Amino acid sequence: YAIFSHRWGAREPRFRDMSNEIHGEKPVPAGLGYEKLLKFCEKARDDYSCAYAWSDTCCINKESSSELEAIRSMYRWYRDAYVCIAHLVASSSVEDFPREPWFTRGWTLQELLAPRRLRFFGKDWIPICPIMEEEPSRDGWEAEYFPHPDDKSSHFMLNAVSQVTDIDVEHLQSFKPESVFVSEKMRWASKRKTTRVEDVAYSLLGIFDVSMPIAYGEGGRAFYRLIEAIAQRSTDLSLLAW
Repeated sequence: YAIFSHRWGAREPRFRDMSNEIHGEKPVPAGLGYEKLLKFCEKARDDYSCAYAWSDTCCINKESSSELEAIRSMYRWYRDAYVCIAHLVASSSVEDFPREPWFTRGWTLQELLAPRRLRFFGKDWIPICPIMEEEPSRDGWEAEYFPHPDDKSSHFMLNAVSQVTDIDVEHLQSFKPESVFVSEKMRWASKRKTTRVEDVAYSLLGIFDVSMPIAYGEGGRAFYRLIEAIAQRSTDLSLLAW
């Protein structure tokens, strides 16, 4: 299956919308959100031959408190996907990355690190850049084009993402929660924002390889519960420095 990473916009299709259409009650409301979902499914099918596609907007019933517990599994879903397709709404090239909202959101940190394969598409659904690999030549190092569907295999793309996120290339390419100091992961997260205050904590569960109940409405207490969960699991004293 392919999994979707994007910044939420207005009129995103929800679980109820998709359920209504499946049962023939009423069609999914037209709009940019639905068009984006269709494009994602098209790329998953045509570029990666995936039979299934998953998007957080419409595959989790956020009206169900029990289904909200699925949030605790999202890191694993992104990790186990065949490919993560990321849509960058404000970018056409790597030069746009410093102004790209996707790199400032809380949830997209795990969506960047967890997947084994990742492909960035720009605002017009054109790949941000053809995969480039550096090959030696008599004149030094020059870029040579070759078709490849995974931006995590491209030194060019990894370096561009590393510059805007300040995350080392080795962690972008193959992230393991236990291999990075707690303080370093907190530093990555500190540069990002979430719409709901609780998501500051919930979006980091997989990054720190911990689990805790989801309780929207608890506000900032969620972050203190996250710190407690990390302390119970880890002997990394850099947590105290944070």
